Order: sequence, then structure tokens, then C-alpha cells
Amino acid sequence: MIRLREFSQAEAEIFVHPDEKDHPAFYRYADYTAPLLTATRQSADLEPVEYTMRTAVDEGVIVNEYVAYYVALTHKILVTIGVDPKRLRFRQHLPDERAHYAVDCWDAEVHSDRFGWVEIVGIADRTDYDLRSHARHSGTSMTVFVPYDEPKQVRKRRIVADMGVLGPKFRDRAKAIAEALAASDPGEDGARITVDGEEIFIPADLYQIREEVVEVRGEEVTPHVIEPSYGIDRMIYVALEHAYAEDEIGGEIRRVLRLPAAVAPVQAAVFPLMNRDCLDDIAREITRRLIRHHILAQYDDSGAIGRRYRRQDEIGTPYTVTIDYDTLEDNTVTIRERDSTEQIRVPIERLPEIFSMLISDAITFPELRV
Repeated sequence: MIRLREFSQAEAEIFVHPDEKDHPAFYRYADYTAPLLTATRQSADLEPVEYTMRTAVDEGVIVNEYVAYYVALTHKILVTIGVDPKRLRFRQHLPDERAHYAVDCWDAEVHSDRFGWVEIVGIADRTDYDLRSHARHSGTSMTVFVPYDEPKQVRKRRIVADMGVLGPKFRDRAKAIAEALAASDPGEDGARITVDGEEIFIPADLYQIREEVVEVRGEEVTPHVIEPSYGIDRMIYVALEHAYAEDEIGGEIRRVLRLPAAVAPVQAAVFPLMNRDCLDDIAREITRRLIRHHILAQYDDSGAIGRRYRRQDEIGTPYTVTIDYDTLEDNTVTIRERDSTEQIRVPIERLPEIFSMLISDAITFPELRV
């Protein structure tokens, strides 16, 4: 998944005003910290330093709030899917590797036991390069009209061609010449313009320069692009690698995938201790109830209970529910936590509430004992 010839990529192009790069929601991540390996620290062979996003922007480490916002958001996403924060850093592109049109670029890099530091996300301020290139090659304007809060009175210089002379002289090219002349910067003796690849000199007596005050209601702006780009395959790979673990239980090696509950493909597996005496019926009803509460639940009655635990550990299921003969007496079941293998009995009616809180990190498993 690291060395694929083709890969799945998710990216966004966020169009922003070139003079307004303060993110409106930056407050959400102003105090968020992330490990930043700046170009300066790379040159000195130093380790990353933890910065808050506010400090990083204020000190010029990150060029603006938009880039910092997506650095913080990306860090949060990666940690949420199970990337080890101790093996995650954001590396700033060095001046000689950064694209010539970008003013700042950061790569989210994750350390893999097999591949070392691997780039999985790129975040760049690409300025207006993309839209200017599109406009140049397509001949279509890529600007946005941005109105002013109040119209402005602006003194402008207008170049007005003498069409009585230009018309007969240049015929069907006269209009294009007049437009080029209006956009030119004439010298004292005249203006040099280019029309259809031909350079033409227009003497000063063939046009007038008029100063006038006009009302301007806004301006045409070419947006800048902030681009976060995510390598989906690589994100999945590092999440799986960081989640994989082996430990010893009862003299046997247990292989376990410590996926966060929020991204585990099965969040709760439901086991009847025995496949009879209505235990299986209760287990199936619990499974259906959890699914109705949007919990990814799976019924499993195949094999010994220990083998079922191991099977769910291997695919990353964070919690299992066991229905036994005590359930028939007191309407309680056993919840087992994958990582600690600890167990606790709870009432059946509380299962949807408990799992919703566990999956959302509103409560930890040990707190269920309180």
C-alpha cells in the first residue's frame, strides 16, 4: 500500500482571498498543538518542536491561519484513525524542494517500522498559480468579483483612441488595437502594443489621455488556493501498522488490532455463551438493538468463547458482549474490553447508552465500574 503505482487520493482546493488568509474558524484550533519540523530545524538536524497553531502563525513558522488550520485538522484526523501521535510529525518543505509557486508547504509524515518516515498528507498554499494557469491556457477569466462595503471614488487615467484615424488605417483590427491601447502604459511619444503577436507603435497624436473620477463598486480578484491532499491508501496502511500488536495471555501469543472504536469495522461483537436455552435469541435481539442505535454490531456463535474473543481481537473489535445463564436471572451481560481484556457486568437496557459513550470517548471503560 506504500509503493502502489496508482493510489487513492482525496484533496480539496480551498479558494481564499489573497489578502484575507485569516481562517474564520481558526479559533477552533488556535491552541491545538502539533509537532513541527521546520526547514530551519531540518538544516540543523534537530528534532520537531511542539507548537500551538496560534504561536506557529504569530512567529511566522506557518505562513498563515489557513495552512495552520489544516495542519491541526489533519493531525486530529490521523490520531483519530489510530496513528500513534509519538510517530507523527509535520515536515516543512525545504526551499529547494518547495514548488516555485507555493509560499509554504507541509507534509504529514508517519514513522513506519518497515519504511521509516512516510509522507501521507501534503498541505500547501499554492497562491494563484493554478487559476492563472487555467486562465492563460483556456482564455477564460478565473477571477471573482468582490464588492466593496461602500463604493469608492477612484481617479483613473483613461486612454481614448482616435477611431477616426485608427479605423481607416487598421480596419478590422482597429477595435483590438484600441482595447490594447487602453490597457497600455504609453511613453511621451506614443505607445507600443502587441496585437495577434505583432508589435505596433501608436503615436501620441492618435489617442488622448483623460483623467477622470469613477465610482468603483468592487474588484476582480484571482483567488489563492490552499490545498490539503490526503493519500488514503497510506493513511490506512499506517493506521493498521500502528494498531497491530502482540501480547501473551495464558502462555499464548495474542494478535490484536488496537483500532480506535470510532473506526473499527465491528464496534461490538455479541456472543451467546451457549447456542441454546434462549441465550442465542437474547444475543440476536441485543445485536439488532445495537444496530438500531447506529453501533456496528456483529452476532457470533461459532466456536468456543475463547476462540471468538481471539477472532474479534484480530479484526480490531474493541468490545464484546457475552450472554450467559446469569443473564436469564438478572438481565445483565458481560462486556469485555479488547485492549485490557477486563470484563464488567452491566444491565442489558444500558448497552446502547454505554457503547455510544465508549465509542465517542465520553467515558472510559474503567469508569464503568464507578
